[in-house]
Amino acid sequence: MATVQNPTGYGPRRGLIFDGDENKYELWEVKFLGYMRLQKLYNIFIPSSSERELDEAKNADAFAELVQCLDDRSLALVIREAKDNGRKALTVLREHYQGKGKPRIISLYTELTSLKKAENETITDYIIRAETAATALKAAEEVISDGLLIAMVLKGLPNAYKTFSTVVIQRENQMNFGDFKIALRNHEENEKCCRPAENGDNVMYVKKKFEGKCFKCDKKGHKSSDCWMKAEKWCNKCKSKTHNTKDCRARRDGVKMAAETGKENAKIHSFAFTLKENNSNGGKTSNLLVDTGATSHIINDKSKFVNFDEKFDPSNHVIELADGSKANVVLGKGNAKVKLYDINGNLQDVMLSNALYIPSYQQNIFSVPAAIEKGAAVSLDRQVREYRDPEGTVFGIKQVGKLYYLNSISSSQNNASSLMEWHKILGHCNYNDVRKLESVVKGMKIVDDKEILCEVCTQGKMCQHRRREPDQRAKGPLEFVHCDLAGPVEPAAKDGFKYALSFVDDFTGTNLIYFLKQKSDTVEATETFLADIAPFGKVKRIRSDNGTEFTSRKFKSLLRQNSIKHETSAPYSPHQNGTVERAWRSLFSMARCMLLEANLPKRLWTYAVMTAVYIRNRCFNSRLGKTPYEALTGKQPNLSNMHVFGSTCYAFVQNVKKLDDRSRKGVFVGYDKDSPAYLVYHPETNKVEKVRCVKFFDNFGTEPEASNDNQELIVPNKEHVETTVNANELPQQMDENAGTAEVENNAARYPTRTRNKPRYLDQPIIDDNVNRTVDYCFRAVDIPKCYKQAIKSLEANKWQNAMNAE
Repeated sequence: MATVQNPTGYGPRRGLIFDGDENKYELWEVKFLGYMRLQKLYNIFIPSSSERELDEAKNADAFAELVQCLDDRSLALVIREAKDNGRKALTVLREHYQGKGKPRIISLYTELTSLKKAENETITDYIIRAETAATALKAAEEVISDGLLIAMVLKGLPNAYKTFSTVVIQRENQMNFGDFKIALRNHEENEKCCRPAENGDNVMYVKKKFEGKCFKCDKKGHKSSDCWMKAEKWCNKCKSKTHNTKDCRARRDGVKMAAETGKENAKIHSFAFTLKENNSNGGKTSNLLVDTGATSHIINDKSKFVNFDEKFDPSNHVIELADGSKANVVLGKGNAKVKLYDINGNLQDVMLSNALYIPSYQQNIFSVPAAIEKGAAVSLDRQVREYRDPEGTVFGIKQVGKLYYLNSISSSQNNASSLMEWHKILGHCNYNDVRKLESVVKGMKIVDDKEILCEVCTQGKMCQHRRREPDQRAKGPLEFVHCDLAGPVEPAAKDGFKYALSFVDDFTGTNLIYFLKQKSDTVEATETFLADIAPFGKVKRIRSDNGTEFTSRKFKSLLRQNSIKHETSAPYSPHQNGTVERAWRSLFSMARCMLLEANLPKRLWTYAVMTAVYIRNRCFNSRLGKTPYEALTGKQPNLSNMHVFGSTCYAFVQNVKKLDDRSRKGVFVGYDKDSPAYLVYHPETNKVEKVRCVKFFDNFGTEPEASNDNQELIVPNKEHVETTVNANELPQQMDENAGTAEVENNAARYPTRTRNKPRYLDQPIIDDNVNRTVDYCFRAVDIPKCYKQAIKSLEANKWQNAMNAE
């Protein structure tokens, strides 16, 4: 942007020429509109709300004023679209240089979020860059709050402003951006006043020019040791005349000289004393030397560091000793934790911030200026020698000769005193076992018995446990139903089924089951369940797991249509749906036993599970004091016509010829779902058919009662008991045929016929086998009833021997 003066008086007095830089357009437009206000043409560019009609003459004059302030490139943008139209011309320029398009908005957001203060940039310039981006976004109708703008500015500040950022973030009342700018500028001014002239740790003293007199040349400005006049060389260290003391190599052993002179000014300096070791063992000491001249803490044990500063460059850090020598021996910088004994003798953890890691030093150094900077206090006088940390804990300082030390412990010694420390030493053992260990071992003493929540144990030992209390049971039938899908079951069933869907009523315990060929049939099976159970009530709630078959849109839509609330268990928490999960175990255990006893193939598992459901619904429930069938329907089930699964049976054959068999042998595999019939499996054809008239040969039988007349002739019946079945006597399944009217009393509708014994059985039996049986039974009955009968019998000797043995 340039300022042009026109001495002739033509055109504007102060022509503000826009050079086409889009970054300067906003400032140029503000200045131009200000000049137009002086020219009484401001309302041409910015119309007022009361304007009725645009003055064409003034609009042309405004265009003339505008083109005087544009460069050729910008003039070419408006000359074709808005000639002699000042308002439209300014609008064209604004849309071109401050467009509201999506690419520009993205670019402005990127500029704002990636804002970062340059090293030599002032705070004022940095804030102007942030406000420029924010103003451009607001001009593009984007909402930029003061809080967001403050956050972006704080994000781009260097680490030197970390304290300021913390104070701003923790303020209870949020600042507006105007107050934030004032606070930031004030902070910068304070930092300038307190900032030393040299970048780095300045220690102990600043070396000034010597104003005394040299003892050799009697001139001012230098000492005798620095005198340039020739003198006899003498080294106090080596007792040699070949060199001076300051050039002695022995004194500089173990210290690396600084890098080239040109790079020394760019390096960070720290200051420390040259220490004289008085350690007879030649090892490192654990006590901290209290140094009022050192600018940083120095630790020689890497294990004491909690973390290291990754941005710290050891090659650019130089340690400057009191005698002026420099050494590049720092290997790291970070926060170190040391253990110190307080004045009460308790061991405390003390954090040393920004400590230097120098393994070549034999002595750890505690910097008094660094501690005071963090809010601590150090007292060194004849009466009081103590160090008080920012939290108020007091540590004693002991004097050894003319040096002061903080009493610390070595990292190689075990001086744990708290329960938490022993918990860590013993591999995060539980607290109770740690307490018990103290009384049975040596070298262990627990002073602080307070239990502290260990985050490492929480992260490494956490396991699942139940925190939720059991749900309250439903108070009526079908108020709460549990459902779950089992499968895929291997092998697939004879009919191709691989899955089983179970519904369990929470109140009655009634179980209904449906078999599926694929998971997607879950919705259709649920529709069937709702239809089957409808005569007994309306389902209000259904709980399932988080399987996709239950979280699908179709399943949820079905429940909404029927006004059913859907609940799901928490992820990886099957116990929250434990009612149906436990029911699965009972059903499959029963089905597995029935298949094993019947010696049937596994592909008939669906019939076994279906029979298990039929049986479970008719088993006694101790909580209800009745069967689930009765609890749901209000009617007692009839079990007189139930038979053993897998029993041999004969099914009546329809439409046969005169000489054909009237029945066919098969295996009983359950009860039909849709009609009062039995399911009979024929192994030779591998088919299961529904049969109304069936005769069973169960694998167990009851012996007929013996009469008093022929008691001695009864032989235990070892044959199968033959049972005649009438289809009308079959118990119809409640859970698969809901809504079917209960069958009336069978005895009233079909009276049973009294079967009398045939007369030919009353005739004498002459069969040899029967005679032998009768003879056997007769002898078995002829047993002495008293002592006299035994002595007079033919086997008197045997009876006598038996009595003597007893």
